[in-house]
Amino acid sequence: MLRPALFVALTCATLVFAERPRLGVVIVIDQLSAEAFNARLPMVTGGIKRLVDEGYVFHEGRYEAAPTITSVGHATIMTGAYGEVHGIVSNDWIDAATGKPCLSTEDPAYQVLGRPSKGREGTAPTWLRAPTLADTVKLANEKALSLSVSAKDRSAILCAGRAGMAVWFDAEAPIFTTSTFYAKDLPPFVKPTNEKIAQMILKGAFTWGLPGGGITGKSPSLPPLAPDAGVAVSGRTDDSEPFAERKELQPLLDTAEVDVALEGVKTMGLGKDEIPDLLTISFSGHDRIGHEFGPDSPEAMSEFLHIDQEIGRLLKELDALVGKGKYVVAFTSDHGAAPVPELARARGMDAGRLDMKKLREALENELDSSLGRQDWIVGAKTPGLTFNAALRVKALTVLPALQKVAKAQNGVIELLPQNDLKGPFGSLFQRGAFPGRSPDLFVVTRPFWTYNLLDRTGHAATYLYDRAVPVIFFGGAIKKGRGGTTELIHVAPTMSRLLNVPTPAAAQGRSIDEVFR
Repeated sequence: MLRPALFVALTCATLVFAERPRLGVVIVIDQLSAEAFNARLPMVTGGIKRLVDEGYVFHEGRYEAAPTITSVGHATIMTGAYGEVHGIVSNDWIDAATGKPCLSTEDPAYQVLGRPSKGREGTAPTWLRAPTLADTVKLANEKALSLSVSAKDRSAILCAGRAGMAVWFDAEAPIFTTSTFYAKDLPPFVKPTNEKIAQMILKGAFTWGLPGGGITGKSPSLPPLAPDAGVAVSGRTDDSEPFAERKELQPLLDTAEVDVALEGVKTMGLGKDEIPDLLTISFSGHDRIGHEFGPDSPEAMSEFLHIDQEIGRLLKELDALVGKGKYVVAFTSDHGAAPVPELARARGMDAGRLDMKKLREALENELDSSLGRQDWIVGAKTPGLTFNAALRVKALTVLPALQKVAKAQNGVIELLPQNDLKGPFGSLFQRGAFPGRSPDLFVVTRPFWTYNLLDRTGHAATYLYDRAVPVIFFGGAIKKGRGGTTELIHVAPTMSRLLNVPTPAAAQGRSIDEVFR
C-alpha cells in the first residue's frame, strides 16, 4: 500500500505527464534586436502583447558567439549550439579548400519543387552538423510531426533539420514550396495559399516580373536616405533574392506564412494527439524591411506591428485547433541589427561603413609587397576574408603587417586569424567558427560600423545591438513573469523539457528552470 505522500507525488507526476503540451511552437522574427523590441512594446496590441502579458519575458537573450547572421541564428535556436558545433557559419561562405562559394543550405542532389532547377539554391540541411529540436521530436517518437515555415529557404530548412518538413516561399515561381529532400510532390497544405497568391497576381494586387529580378530583371534600387542622414546608399546588385525583398510584398508574405502554417496544422494533424509535435514559423519580411529602410524606420515599425497581428491570429487559431494550454511557444529572433550609421553619426556617435573591397585591396597590396605578387585572397564574406588554400600558411607569416594595414582602415579595430582567436572579440568568433568554412581572417569593426556599403543596416558584429534579441516563453507549464538575461542556446533545451523529449544531442545549452511553474 502506497503511503499518502508518495501517492500524491506519483499522482502529480502522472498529471504533469498527461497534460504535457501537444504542440511546441517556435516563432522567430528575423532581425529583431532586444533594444528595438523593448522600445516597441507599448505599441503592440496583438499576439506579441498576449505573449508578453501571459508569458515569461526576458529582458534580453544573448548570442554569446559571432557572427550574427540569419542561417547561423536559426541553426543555433534549433540545435541549442553555436557554429563551432552545428557548422553553420553564415548564409554562405567560401570553402577553404576549394575557394568556391557555398550556400548554407545548398545541395545539388536535391531540387526545389514546382520549377526547373536554377543551379545553386537552398534545398537541404546537408551542411548542418547537429540535430535540431525538430529532429529530436521525431527521434523521441516516430509518429511525431514537425513543420517549419518561412519566406526564406535557409530559415525553414535549418529549423526543420533532417526529420521535419520545411516549406518556404520561392520567388522564382512564385509559390510556397519545398525540395526533393523533404517530399516528392508539393505538400497539399500549401496549395490554398499558392492559389491565393496566383489570384492576387492576376487581379493586379501586385505585379510579378522576371524570376529573381523584378520587372526589368535587375535588382531593385534602394531609395536615397533622408537629406539629413549624411550620405546616400547605393542599391544592391548581387542579392540572392532581390525581388522577394520588395517592401509591398512583405505583409502579404507574413499573412501567407501564417496561412500555410495553419493549413499545415490542420492537414498534417499537428497537436491532435498526446504525441508532441512541433511547428516553427520564421517571419523573414522584418529582416528585408530592416535592411532596406533601417531598424528605426516607420517601415520597420509597420512591418513589426503587422507581424504582431498575424501572431495574434496564429495563437487564436491554435487555441481552437489544439486547445488553450495544450501548446507552448518560444518567441525570439535570429539576430539584431546596427543603427543606420549615418543616423548614429548625426547623433554624435563614431559610426560608419567599412569598405570591405578597399580593405581586401589594401591587404593584397601588402602581401604582394612583402611576399611577391600572387592571388592571395579568394574572397571576402562578412565578417572576414579567405586566403587561397595553397598560399594560406605563407600569407600568415606576415600577419602583424596585415593587422597594421587593416587597423589603418576606417572602422577596423582588429584583424584576427581563425587559427588563433583570443580575447573578448576572438572568443565570440571562436564559438561561431567552423574549420574549412569560416574566414581565415575575422575583421573586428568599431561599434556602430557596418560591414557593407549597400544596405541601410547590417549585422554580424560582436556588439549587443546584433547579439541581444527578445526571448519569451508562453503556454501550459510556463509561469507568468519577468527575467533578466538568458542565452539563445537554452531555447531548444527548454522546449525539449516542455515537450518531454530529449534535448538535442549536440546542445551546449540547458533548460531554463526559472520559466517553469
